Amino acid sequence: MVGGKIMNILLLGGIGSGKSEALKILKEEHGANVIEADKVAHFLYEKDRAGYTALKSLFGDIILDNKKDIDRKKLGDILYYDKDKLRKVDEIIHPLVNAEIKRRLSDSRLNVVEQALMPDENFYDSVWYLYTDREIRIKRLILSRGLSRERIETIISKQPNESDFESVADKIIKNNGDRFELEKNIREALR
Repeated sequence: MVGGKIMNILLLGGIGSGKSEALKILKEEHGANVIEADKVAHFLYEKDRAGYTALKSLFGDIILDNKKDIDRKKLGDILYYDKDKLRKVDEIIHPLVNAEIKRRLSDSRLNVVEQALMPDENFYDSVWYLYTDREIRIKRLILSRGLSRERIETIISKQPNESDFESVADKIIKNNGDRFELEKNIREALR
C-alpha cells in the first residue's frame, strides 16, 4: 500500500536498465508483491499448463526436449526467424500471462509487475519507465552477463525504444547512478 491505498504499478525498462535492482528495492524496502512477467510466462510453459498446451498444439513436438518439456531455446530459435509465428504465440501467450498476473495481484499491498515489453493491456494505477543511459546499460551487461557489445546492441534494437516507453509511462525513474540514488528516486516516485 502507498499512503494507505493499494497500488498496482507496471515497471518497464529495457535490458540492463536495472529493473531487477529496482524490484529488490521495492520488495525489501516497501514490502511490494513483485511479479515478473517472464517468470509468469515460464510458469505457463510448464507441462499441462495453458501455455504449454497451446504451444504444443501450435508447434507439435518440435519444441519439446527429451523430457517433453518446452525447450525455450528451440522455441526462441523458431520465433527469431518467423515473425508470423511470433505474432501467433504473442496472441496466445499474452492474454494468458495477463490473466495469471491479475490472479497474483494482492488486494492488500503494493503490487509491482515488471516486464520488458510494451503492455498490451493496462490494468495498472501507474506505469513507470526505468530510464538508464544506453552506454551505462551496455557497460552493466558486459560486466554482469559477459555479453559482447554487438550482442547487447542486437538485443536493445529488438526492444521498445525510449520514446515507446515514455509514451505509456506516467513516471520516469532515472537509474544512471548507484543504488542509493535509485532508492531515492523510487521513494520520490511512490509519493
